Amino acid sequence: MYAGVIMLIGQIADALATPIIGVLCDKGPKIWKINLHKRKVWYLYGSLLVLLSFPFLFLDCYFCKNLSEIIRFTYYVIMVTIFQIAWAMVQIAHLAIAPDITFNEKERTTLMSIRNTFTVLSGLLIYLITYILFELGRDETEDKINPSDKIYFQIVVATSLTIGSFTSLFFYVTVKENPNRLERSPSLEETTASYKELFLNFTLYKVATVYMCTRIFCNVTQSLLPLYLNIALLLPKPTIASLPFLMFASSFLSSLISAPLNNIIGRKYTFLIGCILGVIAAIWLQFDTSTLYKQYFVYIVTIFIGLSASLLLVTALAISTDHIGKDLNNSAFLFGILSFVDKVSCGLVIMLVQGIRKYYDDLYYKNALAAVCALSTIIGFISIATIKANPIEVSALTSSQQLTQESQPNARKQQRTGNQS
Repeated sequence: MYAGVIMLIGQIADALATPIIGVLCDKGPKIWKINLHKRKVWYLYGSLLVLLSFPFLFLDCYFCKNLSEIIRFTYYVIMVTIFQIAWAMVQIAHLAIAPDITFNEKERTTLMSIRNTFTVLSGLLIYLITYILFELGRDETEDKINPSDKIYFQIVVATSLTIGSFTSLFFYVTVKENPNRLERSPSLEETTASYKELFLNFTLYKVATVYMCTRIFCNVTQSLLPLYLNIALLLPKPTIASLPFLMFASSFLSSLISAPLNNIIGRKYTFLIGCILGVIAAIWLQFDTSTLYKQYFVYIVTIFIGLSASLLLVTALAISTDHIGKDLNNSAFLFGILSFVDKVSCGLVIMLVQGIRKYYDDLYYKNALAAVCALSTIIGFISIATIKANPIEVSALTSSQQLTQESQPNARKQQRTGNQS
């Protein structure tokens, strides 16, 4: 229960911070020669705070280990709050830079797809390291994960922070911000909506629902999958590490095709494909209790979840940038609102799942995972179905019709030429 409460508090801190960070990132002043209007300033300081706070979440509280449980609880609450606020700084700045770079919606979708691809690659790397560590330190007498395995997770944290520090520095040095936005160009000021106009636009709430459901699917299933494999299916340690790796691998593959799919068949159909895969996975893992499932079919279900996750997330981010349009001076704030909804909802779902766990048997995580997969995808699709067609879908349909109209006269002309000859 404490773990769920700590995660919820961290999510709430993140959620409350994101709109504030968004406003400052869009329209922030200069303080002590630090330009808070720059996205990369928030990215840099957020990255430093992540580096300083994240390791303590996986270390024992040495100065308070002999103190009361409340003191230890408070310690982890402080650490997770600092980390989540820092993470919000990095996330909002990084998301808001994409609309700054280009107004072209296809290019924005491609940027979001690339962003998701590297997110998945980082997850693949983490699970690969985890798998290797568990293989090297495999204990034949103990096949389930237990507290003695925490050293492996600490090694994973140290490795990820080292790699992340170099990649963050590379991003900070090489990526350039939009000079028109930094100079507060009058043309951009004309396209800036007021906060009242933003909140009176009902489409914002539809987009937020799509984004929320997508994040619940991606984040909560990622949290529940190891518990499902470890507690409900009682799988061995290497399998518990390899299946999330397989999920990330399949997610990587679908991330590569998500941008072309969005540009060819549109947002709604791409999202629908992701929903279908997610619902199939939910039904399969809920009702298949055979030995073959534990040995073989669980791999297929994991692949379906991974494929679905990237299709849903890239499409949800693309819809978000569609909604932003040319309103760059509110892009970070809008991403902050979406992140606020995401963090609160994910935190509540995880707390609910952990809070009622004690009332059920070991199959509980199977039921929870199936419910999250099914409900999040269904509600997400209902929301996206009510959003008006975006410009990409309209332009794609128009281009298709134009090509058809142009091809018909050419075909008739070629037919007449053939008949004359």
